[in-house]
Amino acid sequence: MSEPAKIHGFTEEELMEVDPVVLRAILHERTHHTIEVMMYRIMVGKLGISKSFGDTAERLIDIWKARGLPTDAPDIQWCLNYVGFARMLRTGGELDLGTELPEPFTEDEMKTVDKLIYGRRSIRQFRDEPVPDEMIDKILHAGLYAPHGCNVGCTRYLILRDPVEWKLVRSDIPIENCVMIVVLQDMRMYKALKFDEYVPQNLYYDAAAAADHICLMAHALGLGGCWLTHGEETQRRLREHFGLHEEIVSRNHIIVGWSDEAPIKSQRMKLEEAILNR
Repeated sequence: MSEPAKIHGFTEEELMEVDPVVLRAILHERTHHTIEVMMYRIMVGKLGISKSFGDTAERLIDIWKARGLPTDAPDIQWCLNYVGFARMLRTGGELDLGTELPEPFTEDEMKTVDKLIYGRRSIRQFRDEPVPDEMIDKILHAGLYAPHGCNVGCTRYLILRDPVEWKLVRSDIPIENCVMIVVLQDMRMYKALKFDEYVPQNLYYDAAAAADHICLMAHALGLGGCWLTHGEETQRRLREHFGLHEEIVSRNHIIVGWSDEAPIKSQRMKLEEAILNR
C-alpha cells in the first residue's frame, strides 16, 4: 500500500509535529485551493467532481483534531464547513448554502459608501482624548477581513498606546494623542507554503489591504487616521522590544485618534488619465 501523498512537502508524521502556526496556514490554503475555489464551479456543472475531492483538507482537519488543537476559532470552523461541503458533494448530496448573489446597493446605501471612500482623509493631529478599546477592536477586526492572498491569515498586530513605545517606530510626522496600530505578518505561514518564493508580492499586498480596511473603519467610527510605512531598523527594534518571534515582521503602522484638524481632501488626476487601456 502506497504512503499518503505529502502535503506541501510534509508527511503526516511531520504534520503531527510541525508548529501549529504552520499547520494552520496549510489548512487554510488547502481548504481554499482544493475545495473553495473548485466547489462553486462543481455546483453549477462547470467542473466534474473527483472521488478524492476535499480529501487533502479533510486529512489536515483530522491531524488538527488528533493533535488536540482547538476547533472553535472562526477560521477553523470555516475549514470544517468546507470539508463537510466537499464530503456531501463527493457522496452525491445536494448543497443549499443559503447564500445570495450580490445586488447593487440602494441609492441611500451608496451615499454611505461614497462618504466612506471619498470622505476619508489622512489625519495627523489628534485631540487628547482616549480611544476606547471597543473601537480599536472593531478597527482591528476590519483589518483581518481585508482581502488576503490564498486566505493564509498571517496578519498580526501590535497596539501601542505608550509614547515611549511610539519612539520605536521612526516616523516623518510628530505622533501624539493617538493609538498606533502596527500591522505585522507571521512569515512562518508564508514560508511553509513557499509563498515568499512563488508570490513574494503578496506579503506587501496583504499588509496594505489590512491597513486600508483599518483606515476605512476608523473613518466610519468618526476617528482620524494616517497610514505610514517603516523600514528594517524599525522592524528590528519592535522585534527586540516585544520579544517577537524572528519570523514575525512589521510592515506598516496606522495612527488613529480623535481628529484635531480638518484638512482639505487631497485630489487625484482625472479618471481618463489613469486608464491606460479600455
